[in-house]
Amino acid sequence: CINLLKKVKFLLKDQGMTINGVKKILNSSKSLELDEMANNSIKADNLRNKLVKISKIVKNLKNLK
Repeated sequence: CINLLKKVKFLLKDQGMTINGVKKILNSSKSLELDEMANNSIKADNLRNKLVKISKIVKNLKNLK
């Protein structure tokens, strides 16, 4: 039950879907792919954070010259 609520929250908030869109996905066979979508969004956030850190380091290195 909690996993279902987490999936609904993920689709509504993180993916920007409508309630009807969430209903369609949960009723279809695509609901099994939701875990992969959640993993991809987490990976994207981590990648974004790493890129920001790397760009700050590069800027600092350029300023040292």
